Amino acid sequence: MEHKHKLFATESSQAQGTCPNYIIDRLSNLPDEVAHQILAFLNFKELIRVGSVSKRCRELFLSTPSLVICSPDSGNKLKHLNLLNSFDRFLLHRGDNKIQRLSVSWCISSGLANKIFRMIRWIHIAAKCNVEELDFALNGKHTPGTLELPACIFLCGSLRSLLVYVDTILKAPSFACSSNLQCLTLKSVTMDEGFCKWISSSCKCIKKLQLSYVSIENITIESSSLESFSLVGSSLRGIRLCHLNISCEKLIDIHIEFYNLDSSSKSMNIFAPNLKYLTWIGSILNYHNLGKLTCLEKAEIFLKRKKDDYDFDKIFEVLCSIRKVKALILSEDTTQALFREGSMQLRFDDISYLSLHAGGVFDDLVPAMVSLLRGMPNLKTLHINSYPRFFGSKSCKFNRKYWKSQNLDFVHRLEEVKIELSNGYNGMEFARYILEHAQNLKKMVIHYPPQQSYVEGRLSKSEMISTTSIDYQKRDLHKLQSWSESGTYYRYLIQGKSA
Repeated sequence: MEHKHKLFATESSQAQGTCPNYIIDRLSNLPDEVAHQILAFLNFKELIRVGSVSKRCRELFLSTPSLVICSPDSGNKLKHLNLLNSFDRFLLHRGDNKIQRLSVSWCISSGLANKIFRMIRWIHIAAKCNVEELDFALNGKHTPGTLELPACIFLCGSLRSLLVYVDTILKAPSFACSSNLQCLTLKSVTMDEGFCKWISSSCKCIKKLQLSYVSIENITIESSSLESFSLVGSSLRGIRLCHLNISCEKLIDIHIEFYNLDSSSKSMNIFAPNLKYLTWIGSILNYHNLGKLTCLEKAEIFLKRKKDDYDFDKIFEVLCSIRKVKALILSEDTTQALFREGSMQLRFDDISYLSLHAGGVFDDLVPAMVSLLRGMPNLKTLHINSYPRFFGSKSCKFNRKYWKSQNLDFVHRLEEVKIELSNGYNGMEFARYILEHAQNLKKMVIHYPPQQSYVEGRLSKSEMISTTSIDYQKRDLHKLQSWSESGTYYRYLIQGKSA
């Protein structure tokens, strides 16, 4: 049995060509800190096996500061109970050794719902052992209707990161306390508004807050330390949200995704004067106020429009708020919503990078592209990323003479261009226009579908006025087809993203 657990022979013995009487266990010879870093990649069932190798491995097993326990893949109740009992015994034998990270991921099946109190006891032990990171995830049809984490975890001075992933009502702490939490992640929980008050009043050190598919009507966060905020929600999963209010002076990064939300009576107010990165994907709201974002470096706006004047006004307001941004990434819907006959020209004088995600340079997109590019005189990098459109006619209405007639200032400053071509000739004609008028262009990358193998020959006939290097890359047709058949195409249309 002993030979089955021996790991590697020493290099010196191998070099001498001798057969030693014993083989050194390399894991056992490592310093505790190094060995623990290796064991951190293992879950609890794997740790048990390591602990049975030798006395030294058992010591490392009992003292490892990173613990990951997850329910067995099998639905066998006996296996679930055996693992629960094994972890209980493990915690008893390891004593007060520090727990740096505890991750619990368990599927609650019938007959095991009453075992949750054992997992709550694990949290008590972790708090006693000065835990720094706690991940607690429960799923299954038999999760409790309400979950209240023990007070000790909120009072734990060593705790820096807390993740709770439970499809149930999560009760906020019922007492005022000061927390040293720096990162809080809540997933699939139903929050009471007391949680937002607790975050604002008690989490004075919090830097990162992530709310994913949480159910709550009003979110109000005021923090002097928060640097990153993320909110993802969808009405298709029963998520309700009416008002979002964020006031955080140190906030640097905001990521918001609203899907299929009814925009009526929905509002968003954000005060984040030092914001650098903004991502807003999904539904437009009835009312929003982003404030003055003078420090913005990158904005990703993928808003889903409904093709009416309401969309134009609201999306126009959003883009007005981020006009000082340096790098802008837009979806096709957002770009089209900005174009309306007789509309005021929107200026983006500070933008040097633009990325458009669309089905291609189609006839219905080109006027909006022109309107957008006309307001970016200092653009240096342009990327047009396309996902496959499997409907509609080919687009070939706008040739390079049309682009030349627009007298676009940005083309003279362009240094790098990437275009993913799709059906029709618009994209290729746009590329030819750039090659013939962009004197500072240094690099162009052209991705073309297999049926457009003629692209390289036609672009080579362009009278280039710069020493541009052109990189031609054929797109993978099979990948695009599987992407479409899997349903990903539909999801990207809804969410406004590209392939």
